[in-house]
Amino acid sequence: MSPDSLMKLDEKNPKILVVDDSGTMRNFLIRVLEDDYDVDTASNGVECITQYMNFKPSVILLDLVMPGMDGFDVIKKIRDVIGDQEVIIIVLTGQDEQEIKARALNSGANDYLTKPFHVVELKARVGVAIRQVMLTRQLQETNTSLQKAYNIIDQEVKLVARLQDKLLPTKVPVIEGLEIKSMYRPSGRASGDYYDVFSVSEGVIRVIMADVSGHGPQAAFIMAIVRTLFKADGKKHNDLADSLDQINSHLLDLIGSDSYFVTLFAADIDFKKGVMKYMNAGHCPTLVMLDGKMGDPLAAKVPPFGFFPVDIDLSECLFSSSLRLFLFTDGCYEWRMNDDFFSIDPFVEIAKELMLEKSIQLDSLEDILEEKTGVRPVFDDDVTALSIDWSGSISG
Repeated sequence: MSPDSLMKLDEKNPKILVVDDSGTMRNFLIRVLEDDYDVDTASNGVECITQYMNFKPSVILLDLVMPGMDGFDVIKKIRDVIGDQEVIIIVLTGQDEQEIKARALNSGANDYLTKPFHVVELKARVGVAIRQVMLTRQLQETNTSLQKAYNIIDQEVKLVARLQDKLLPTKVPVIEGLEIKSMYRPSGRASGDYYDVFSVSEGVIRVIMADVSGHGPQAAFIMAIVRTLFKADGKKHNDLADSLDQINSHLLDLIGSDSYFVTLFAADIDFKKGVMKYMNAGHCPTLVMLDGKMGDPLAAKVPPFGFFPVDIDLSECLFSSSLRLFLFTDGCYEWRMNDDFFSIDPFVEIAKELMLEKSIQLDSLEDILEEKTGVRPVFDDDVTALSIDWSGSISG
């Protein structure tokens, strides 16, 4: 950026305050600088502070040796008492001693000139100081603009989060012997996690746990589409396999070559027949107990949705007297544990133990993990979990 373009940042000429107890030196500096800058003067340290407060200069040319309040006192007043770190202070000294110069710079001066100095050098030093001031102001204006833009984005993200909360289930199916518990804690104001439980037909519920890669509004937007597609197909009583096929096809069209993808576990549970049909697409394993016996985790057999076409082949579980499921997203176990990270295997073991004891309290997940591991988790990712517990008898 050229000096001319920098000068245009101010409508008026930059202001220079000349402080020297010598009238001859003040007049000399005025003549040298007045064509390019708005110049004011002070004859001592006390007058300098007064003029500084009223004139609000960008640069102060400050004599160090003055009676009463000297240049060092002025620097201390401006930097330490008033707290102005932005005004450029160039000290003028007739002493060419390194100790004096170092003391001035350490006190808060930005530059120094040793008397007598050449006019060309003076103008060059002042020009550099003005460019620094203008760049600082430009940076401040840019930061202000960025902050305004951030505030607008922040409000938009908050709106997305409020809308997203409305997409989560507010009521669960009422089936005799069925108890459903859930936990949803987004890491930010917009989440890529999604879960739902709703009735497909009498005695049949559809359960979904999904996680969109990434964070923020785009992940939340994709999550909302997944939720809408599941809901629409559920209301039409579409077969789960057909629903999953349609959802993956829509995601392939929506995501395309983007790096987003969706992991999910989805199941239709028929409590009248004692059958659960399900698919795990790249998601965390779902833990299952059938008729009081812990089964193998229902691990992923196909990749996440949104990458390429998937052959939808539902797996099946049978039960007669009880069914217990625990679904979760990776935020539940991906958290720092001292110098390492917690992992899925110990988390699954803890969850299995709790399922056997029928003591999964999702609201107290941090307390449970702290008790089991000795370290209280600090979740960095979205954390979502769902517990489904049914006991009863299969009719006819």
